[in-house]
Amino acid sequence: MARRNLSCSSRPLTLVHWTEHIPSAFFDVRCEGSDHRVIWSEGKLSLCAHLEIDAERALIALGGKTPSCLKILNLWESAVSDGGFIEEWAGHFKEDTRRRWWLSTALDRLKSEGVQDFFHDLPRTRATRMCEVTLGLPHEFLDLAAVTVLAQADEGLRDLDEYLFAHSALATQMRSRRSFVLTLQAHESSFKSPALIPFRCEVNDDITPTIAGVLAGKNSEVLLTLRPSWLNRVWARNLAIYQKRLTIDAVSKDNELYLSQVEWTCTTVNTYTPKVVVTKI
Repeated sequence: MARRNLSCSSRPLTLVHWTEHIPSAFFDVRCEGSDHRVIWSEGKLSLCAHLEIDAERALIALGGKTPSCLKILNLWESAVSDGGFIEEWAGHFKEDTRRRWWLSTALDRLKSEGVQDFFHDLPRTRATRMCEVTLGLPHEFLDLAAVTVLAQADEGLRDLDEYLFAHSALATQMRSRRSFVLTLQAHESSFKSPALIPFRCEVNDDITPTIAGVLAGKNSEVLLTLRPSWLNRVWARNLAIYQKRLTIDAVSKDNELYLSQVEWTCTTVNTYTPKVVVTKI
């Protein structure tokens, strides 16, 4: 199981690089009779027990067996280069063992019977590979692969086609709603049943992140507008909730990181309206 190490664009001059503030992650793989460590750090995947990757791949090309660690590296590279796994990843913000079991069964059926029950918008070859990625990488590494894809788009290194944009938008909506609910649960005013508050999140790449609406009992409604880059700029850094506030963007200036956050202000009795405040960390 993946664990986090406890130690820790289109607008390149103003944005913090997406890997900053994201701690290293690692997990162990049973490889060649031993437990080998796979590490993600500063945007790169490293195989601690395999220092000559090119040489090993040359041997594999000549008919040698692929070590388990290199299979993991191959899956990671497929995930980042293709991005199609985001369709499955988007709807699951944590490990779902029953879903993984279903996908494993569905993958076997695809290979044996040709029936494609997943990744319906992808051709069979891509769907097969993206399912292998989803099953082969720990969920935390799927998180990291997804935000790598989005960070590349944010920095102008790749385009998000309609397929990837739609599923990254879904991921943004689901994770931002969860963060919104958790911030209200932690708010000093103890809003009742925040999960029932009508909440809508619009995702658009060409907007300034903002929030509108009101918290007023049965008359509550909230509209959040975010970029898909919220996932790599904010969520991936565990800054979606910071000091009990919802964070909707993160930018840098003069080597300092500034968060755009939502603050709820009481305007009349039991009525709160949002405003965006800037927090430096």
